[in-house]
This record gives sequence, structure tokens and C-alpha cells, in this order.
Amino acid sequence: MKIRAKVIISLINQKQVLLSEGYDPVRDFRFYIPVGGGVEFGETLEAAAKRELSEELGVTGHELEFLNFHESLFEFQGIPEHEIMFHYLCAIDDAVRETLPETGTESDGEPFQISWLSRIELDAVREKIVPPLIFDDLSSRLL
Repeated sequence: MKIRAKVIISLINQKQVLLSEGYDPVRDFRFYIPVGGGVEFGETLEAAAKRELSEELGVTGHELEFLNFHESLFEFQGIPEHEIMFHYLCAIDDAVRETLPETGTESDGEPFQISWLSRIELDAVREKIVPPLIFDDLSSRLL
């Protein structure tokens, strides 16, 4: 089994954060996670984050702020996983937000649901945020 290096990017606008929604049918667990994906060999973390933003949401040309890294050991669809996630923040303006798609797109073309959450809404789904400690990364940014 391998440890996967992954970047996750939280978009912020109007004191809200954009998170993707996921579902694990084995555990019957709906969860929220920033958009992102794996780091390719030879790619810097920031380059991977910018690529993922472009591929999944069509967002390009924005500055990223590194927030934190998180180690996550979990099961997804009954398979044990081990990820090291590097969390970035991307502040966008209203004009960019208006151009965002209603759903994101995975690298394999599969759509995924996205939601804008306020600080109060983030707190309401706190037990469904993965990795859990990104709540601490984000909560003060949404005040």
C-alpha cells in the first residue's frame, strides 16, 4: 500500500468556502472536502494545486496561500487509504465566483457536487469534514 501525496484547495469568497461533496456507500457517509487531487511525479505542490483548480473548476491565474498539511488514515469504499494532504487557500472575487460551474469535474470526467458554506454552515457539518482538522484551517477565515 502506498502513501498518497495530495493537494486540497479551499476557495473563499464572501465569507464562504467552496467544498466538494463526496459519498462513501460502504459506510453510508456523506462528507465535505476541498477540491484537489494527487501530486504527479516531478510536480511542485503549488503547481499541482493550480492544475487541480483548473481541471476541476476552470479557475486559473490566482495566487494560492499554503495553510497547513494533514495526514489522514481512513477507509473509503472499504479500502484502507493513507494520504498526506497539503491544504491551500484561494481567494476569489465575485466575478470569478459567478463563472464557476454548478458541479466540479474529476480528471476522469465524472461530475461532483460543490457547495458554498458559511462559517455557521461549516460548523453544522463539522463531523462530516475530511480531513477533520481543515475546520481549524478555515473557521477563522470565514468571520
